Amino acid sequence: MLLKEWSLFIDQVRQFFKQRGYLEVYTNILQKYPNIDPYVEPFKLEWESAGNCPKTFWLRTSPENSMKKLLSKYPVDMFQIGKVFRKDPCGKLHRPEFTMLEWYKIGKDYTYLIEEIGQLLKYLGFSEGYKTLRLEHAFEEYAGVILSEDEEVFKNNLISYGYPFEEEEDWETLFYRIYIEVERHLGWEMPTFITHFPARLSAYAKVKDGYAERFELYIKGVEIANGWTEETSRSEIERRMKRYLQGRDMLLDQELISAYDNFPPCAGCSIGLERLFMVLKGIDSIEELDFMV
Repeated sequence: MLLKEWSLFIDQVRQFFKQRGYLEVYTNILQKYPNIDPYVEPFKLEWESAGNCPKTFWLRTSPENSMKKLLSKYPVDMFQIGKVFRKDPCGKLHRPEFTMLEWYKIGKDYTYLIEEIGQLLKYLGFSEGYKTLRLEHAFEEYAGVILSEDEEVFKNNLISYGYPFEEEEDWETLFYRIYIEVERHLGWEMPTFITHFPARLSAYAKVKDGYAERFELYIKGVEIANGWTEETSRSEIERRMKRYLQGRDMLLDQELISAYDNFPPCAGCSIGLERLFMVLKGIDSIEELDFMV
């Protein structure tokens, strides 16, 4: 029975982190400020407030902001399993509401998280091994395109390899159009971690030698995890948040920015647990999870 298997799966994930000394935490689903992610849109809720409550709340797209505020006060290894909400169209792998695992490891970088996820997959009985693949190598191997962070060079490369595009299309539009095709090939032989993302795709990761210290995990063509070495500079985080807010009617979370005054060196990662459960069980569509009602 899938319902029982899901329950056991969640218990296993929880026990994995507790056995490794992580503290389980619980943070609010309703937030005063939205998560600021250039590729994710949050749900906004408005109501007639009573007392000192805000009139506007946001459903969290991840527990990232709240957990980072906690880390600034309590710098300990921590994890959370909870519901998150995103304005995603429904599909085989997408629902506006899903279950996310998020965790932070103090004093480590993204390479530690890759090893830890490998151990989690083994603990869950899924895989004894994994491989890492640089993003530019994945582009060359599966799309036949040399990736460049320079837009003009990248467009010239696409022309050389016969990829059509409109002149007004920007670098990120073209990147993701090809990356969607690359993703389909990833993680079929064994779980595959894509690393060495261009600095312009750093999100909130540290950047070193022109590359973001982040990764994405793919299993059987499905994106499972997204993790990175956390950027700890308050000014750099504020700069990126303001850039991601451009053209969007959303508030800047000053509480989060202030938290970076005491933010510890750490690495963080998130996993969509329905997707991981699906690949473990060989399930093709989230529609088959009949207990998600």
